[in-house]
Amino acid sequence: MADRMAMLEKLGNAFAEEQAEVLSEVIFNAYNELVRRADFNELKDVVRDLAEAQSRTEERVGALAEAQGRTEMRVEELAEAQGRTEKRVEELAEAQQRTEYAVQQLAQQVGGLSNRMGGDLEDIAADLIHDSLQRELGWQVDGLGRAWQSWDGTEEEIDVFGKVHDPARPDTPLWVVAEVKFNLTMRDFERFALLLERAARHLEGEIVPICFCYRIRPAVRQTALEAGHRIVLSNGRMI
Repeated sequence: MADRMAMLEKLGNAFAEEQAEVLSEVIFNAYNELVRRADFNELKDVVRDLAEAQSRTEERVGALAEAQGRTEMRVEELAEAQGRTEKRVEELAEAQQRTEYAVQQLAQQVGGLSNRMGGDLEDIAADLIHDSLQRELGWQVDGLGRAWQSWDGTEEEIDVFGKVHDPARPDTPLWVVAEVKFNLTMRDFERFALLLERAARHLEGEIVPICFCYRIRPAVRQTALEAGHRIVLSNGRMI
């Protein structure tokens, strides 16, 4: 900062006192005015820099706000997609339940139909075996049909069972034990063979094993015939 007294003293060495006073005042005022202008210019530069920095900050804040807005929008879209997915999963779960219910109903219906068809087939088999024994062997048939036998405390179901008489052997009791199948397989034959063994242990007389079927493979037929079984086909013909 300018020292007016020092300035006046120096000017007084070269000018008259009154001139020195005027000059010192003018120089002092001018100097102070220059200092204020320089400070003001510097302040303006600082303010401008601050304004630019503020502008950049606001731009950055605006960009962050836009990014935040896009993020929030994306989160909302993901939430909506999640909602649609959960709804679809619920629909699929409901459809699965309906399908399982329908399958259970179908299984019950098929099971009932299978039992009915099995019963019908056994009734048909009993009639055809009855006619075949009378026609082809001349035997007398008391009555044939599906039956349960209790052997060794175990209930045994026999598809066709009954007592018959051979006039040529009037003193020999004959028992028809028949297996009835649409398609007689080797496994069916093996199970039937075990049933015959149990029947032989509990029935007095001779067992007449008969296989009734609509279809039979040649290998199964040959095995049954070699075991001494009679085969009655769906047309009533006995092999």
